[in-house]
Amino acid sequence: MRRLWPLIVFILIFCIVWLLADNVQKPLSTTKSYQRIITLSPSLTETVFALGLGARVVAVTDYCDYPPQAQALPSVGSYTNTSLEAITRLQPDLVIMLNGQQQRQQQLQQLGIKTLVLDNSTIADIKETIKTIANLTGKQKQATKLLNNIQDQIDYVRSKVHDIAPVRTLVGIAHYVNSDQLDTVYIAGQHDFYNELLELAGGVNVYTDTTVKVPSVSAEGIIRMNPDAIIDVFPEQKDHQSDMKQVIKQWQTLRSVNAVKQQRIYIIEHDYASIPGPRIFKLLPEMAQLLHPNLDWQKND
Repeated sequence: MRRLWPLIVFILIFCIVWLLADNVQKPLSTTKSYQRIITLSPSLTETVFALGLGARVVAVTDYCDYPPQAQALPSVGSYTNTSLEAITRLQPDLVIMLNGQQQRQQQLQQLGIKTLVLDNSTIADIKETIKTIANLTGKQKQATKLLNNIQDQIDYVRSKVHDIAPVRTLVGIAHYVNSDQLDTVYIAGQHDFYNELLELAGGVNVYTDTTVKVPSVSAEGIIRMNPDAIIDVFPEQKDHQSDMKQVIKQWQTLRSVNAVKQQRIYIIEHDYASIPGPRIFKLLPEMAQLLHPNLDWQKND
């Protein structure tokens, strides 16, 4: 089911990254004009293109479909099953990957191929990824512009919601949709960028346990938490065949939940909604407007 694959991959990446955080490779120390770059995750592909390095990218992975130019590039496999042969055949001078791909990094280093290992688990990590790639490739000016745009979005939303009571919210990131009832729902926990975006948007996560990195809850668990708003993230709109009306009906079976009674169930469908790259910050003003629709969201330029 295509609705679940990007978020299952996100969950897998997050768990691996957390476990291997202490083993992150230090950034390469010298700036070089790398001309043959391979990126091994959609978020890194997006970041590299956003920095103006698209012409230097010689390959990506299967689901790297943004920007559109990336779709025309050769694929070296999936995030969890990249082909060492395909990578080496393209003779890259730099392979950029996330720190859940440690085994592949070690294999490439043994072959003398330079690697850059990064972490995109949090907002700070995403910003640091932009800076690190830019410093390594001489794209500091582009990074400054990109990071300033991101900060402008954060500052704008923060200025709107700073003195307003936060809305108790549950953020769903994956669940089975071909059923009349909700079963297990993966949700944003306290350790990911969804939780940070939610707090910046004027919400507060109803899931407060800090021990579980990628929590899953039952319908009964959601009833107990009783959120006042529910944001259900449905990325890859063009791929999944799910009926959004059916998804709303699933949530409506939880009749005692405040969000259901108040008709505050929101579906977010964007191709970037599970990709922790520069575009993920576009979720911030959208989440803020959903949670606080009575505010004036017109920008005064």
